[in-house]
Amino acid sequence: MTDRKLLRRLVERYYTNQATPEELAVFIHLQKEGALDEVLNEYLNDVVAEEVQNDEDVKKTWLPARHIWRYVASVSILLICGYLSFDYWEKNQYITVQTDRYKEKKIELSDGSVVTLNRNSAFKYPKKWTGDAREVSLQSGEAYFQITKNDEYRSFIVHMPDKLEIGVLGTAFNAASRDGETRIYLETGEIKIAYEDKEALLAAGEQAYFNNATKALEVMQGNGEASLAWKDNMFFFDDTPLPEIAATLEDFYHIKILIHGTDVGGLRFTGKISRSDRDAVLAVISRTLRIDIRADGRPAVADDPGPDYQLSD
Repeated sequence: MTDRKLLRRLVERYYTNQATPEELAVFIHLQKEGALDEVLNEYLNDVVAEEVQNDEDVKKTWLPARHIWRYVASVSILLICGYLSFDYWEKNQYITVQTDRYKEKKIELSDGSVVTLNRNSAFKYPKKWTGDAREVSLQSGEAYFQITKNDEYRSFIVHMPDKLEIGVLGTAFNAASRDGETRIYLETGEIKIAYEDKEALLAAGEQAYFNNATKALEVMQGNGEASLAWKDNMFFFDDTPLPEIAATLEDFYHIKILIHGTDVGGLRFTGKISRSDRDAVLAVISRTLRIDIRADGRPAVADDPGPDYQLSD
């Protein structure tokens, strides 16, 4: 930027507190390079002259050089403060990603790490890494993390809603926090989980369970298919009661399922099914459990079946 009028306008906007963050960045950059020296001196002289002009007790319309440079020194302090404020503002910006109940979202962080956010979840991360670690926050819901190693920021910390912390180096894991419970499944690598004075190390294939009410932290062998099915757009049911399956389908497809009869409600289902076709899922469950699934009085596999389903023998 070399246009004198534009430089003058930039200086004026800065000193009248009208500069945008982008203009502030340009101002600091040009000032550090010395490109604003003449315009800045001219502006300060004009400001001083205007103040003197308005003072009826002062007859001269100029100030000695020592007063000008004293004024400039004060401005330099303001510039430094402005730079530090901008630097702090820039580094402490956070981005929050919120998914709705209809779709997952993949987020690529600046270090190359990838976070896949499940439905009804919220994730927060800084626009710019600071400090000694890369710190992010899973504020609610579920996410699958693929963390890359980084020489500058060697550690990666995930803050959970219940104040649980997950420390990783380079690994892949799934973390879910719902209804006061946190479940963490480690696919590859190694992670450390910490809560106040409690710590646990997870090896690949293990799962940690934390109850926010009792503050109990347990580590056990995990089930990768069950924990990671959602990120591959799959349902995974392992001897799951039919009412629990119905609740899962209701939540995912936004429908209402009614179960008739205690015998039907006591049935269990095991299987891994693609979530992409609702009618196919219902048809598989119907055939496997030998139950009748109807939508608005019509077979569930009919075109446009409607929102409500009835399960009966």
